[in-house]
Amino acid sequence: MTNSVLDQYKLVVAYDFGTTYSGASYAFTQVTPEVFDVQKWPQKSGNYYPKTPTLSLYRTSQPNMLVDWGHGAKKTMQKPHSDKEYSLLANFKLNLDAKLRRPALANGISSVTAVADYLKALHEHVLEDVTRGFAKNYSPDTFRYCLTVPAMWSDQAKNNMRQAAIRAGLVKPHDPPERLLLISEPEAAALYCEKMCDQVNLLPSDRLMICDAGGGTVDLIVFEVDGPSKLREVTNGMGESCGSMFLDDNFSRLLQEKLGDQAQTLPNVAVRNMIDQFVDTIKPDFDGLEDQYLNLHASVQLDKLCEPDPDCVDEGTLILRASELKEKVFGPVVEKVIKLMETQYSQIPDKRLSCIFLVGGFGSSQYLFQRVKDVFSDRVKQILCPPRAAMAIVRGAVHFGLNPRVITSRVSRRTYGINAGLPFDPALDPLSSRIIRPDGSARCPTRFLVFVKKNDRLPVDHCIREEMFIYYGTLQVTDIMLYATENDTVPRYFNDAGVHQVAAISVPIPKLPGVNYGERISYTVRMYFGMTEIRVEADFGTGELYEVHCDFDAINGYDDDKLTSDTSAMTEFVDR
Repeated sequence: MTNSVLDQYKLVVAYDFGTTYSGASYAFTQVTPEVFDVQKWPQKSGNYYPKTPTLSLYRTSQPNMLVDWGHGAKKTMQKPHSDKEYSLLANFKLNLDAKLRRPALANGISSVTAVADYLKALHEHVLEDVTRGFAKNYSPDTFRYCLTVPAMWSDQAKNNMRQAAIRAGLVKPHDPPERLLLISEPEAAALYCEKMCDQVNLLPSDRLMICDAGGGTVDLIVFEVDGPSKLREVTNGMGESCGSMFLDDNFSRLLQEKLGDQAQTLPNVAVRNMIDQFVDTIKPDFDGLEDQYLNLHASVQLDKLCEPDPDCVDEGTLILRASELKEKVFGPVVEKVIKLMETQYSQIPDKRLSCIFLVGGFGSSQYLFQRVKDVFSDRVKQILCPPRAAMAIVRGAVHFGLNPRVITSRVSRRTYGINAGLPFDPALDPLSSRIIRPDGSARCPTRFLVFVKKNDRLPVDHCIREEMFIYYGTLQVTDIMLYATENDTVPRYFNDAGVHQVAAISVPIPKLPGVNYGERISYTVRMYFGMTEIRVEADFGTGELYEVHCDFDAINGYDDDKLTSDTSAMTEFVDR
């Protein structure tokens, strides 16, 4: 980003919209950047934590109206009989990614609506907080925003996040796309950790693995220091849903096991209070060695607890053995993280790695840190959990908003291409796919033309240019279908197994003086794959550049009859 572009914005505001907690940070663009965290949250309790819960509260009688959010939503649900009056939404960020096949939200609203409702409340509070200080002299229209997204998310999930942010009012639908930036969570964490390179003696060509362990997902990526304040992506980052919320689920099952039959009769608020104790005190401090203690709710009948271990209760306190917590709560989740890290490590060329950074709320876990040391200390010089690990992602996102080119290259996680009318090959293509174009050439309209291959290293400005043809006047727009696959092999046809449509790209056709109806004309399509989101441009040589709309909700296939019959409107490529 040039200085002239940055001069348009007075403030960069970053949001880490997390599965369990969300945070915000910001920096002014006109001074030496200092990152400030938003630390005052509505109805925040006395415990210090710089984030607010990702919770939304709706009335059962008005399922589309947000009543409260964050700490306020959590407090309301601690009141007696609150379950009858309200619906509490938690972990709804995961619903943005259709691949996870999450159940529908309790109040029936869409995932984009739920995220937009929460972001709107979060955003309004942050604007109020920020404009109390030096930013009071600036209009929010001069703010740039940066949102973090999981590395494992699909292109459609990232687009869903952008649409939710627009509906939440962060930016307007017709604002320049660069006013709202998306960055993957491990990349943002890497930018935060890069600021520590001097402190940990990382030099150019040294490599660092970022393990961003959050509430819902754990994302991993490896970067190489590519010069002062520059990082180059080394591996195809990966992620999995094995964050700390799964510790909560495991603990909930263990608690039910301890409570026995009375778990079904206890008030919901009593069970929630005990789980909150685990989340707030036991989970962060557990080191795998010390037993932990849980204050039982007054309604729990102590004589019906822990029959195999009569010494597990003392004066209304349940003693949780460290060995049992490791076996049933922490071990299953932490070992998934270790396995994920091993897989990422195996992708590193020559296995050269200087440092592992553990960031995110779950990344601050003492037990996770110890297990990573046990497994990797003989292969890596340093294993660190940096200061403010829970804020690493959002603070790194601010640095990205200030300088999006700090990431010099990325590794493509998928193979991208389009359906193309390429020359028909009788030795490879089925006869039924053969069509004859108006110019007499034989074409196969179901071919897959590769733009980017999986594991390709792409500079941030990497541009794919393709010359394409239409027959003038036969249509006002031409649609290009963008496909992707995570398979390791390159498909021949767009409808091969494992190939999915990720966008319908609608290219408007301008009026071209002097061109006759039906005349074959060419235009250039440029696709940029090096950033977090795909950007597309179309150029008809008129001096005007068209920003192309990508519809990520497009259908996943074609009507084959339409493909073979509507030849006049079909887009094709230059013969090679």
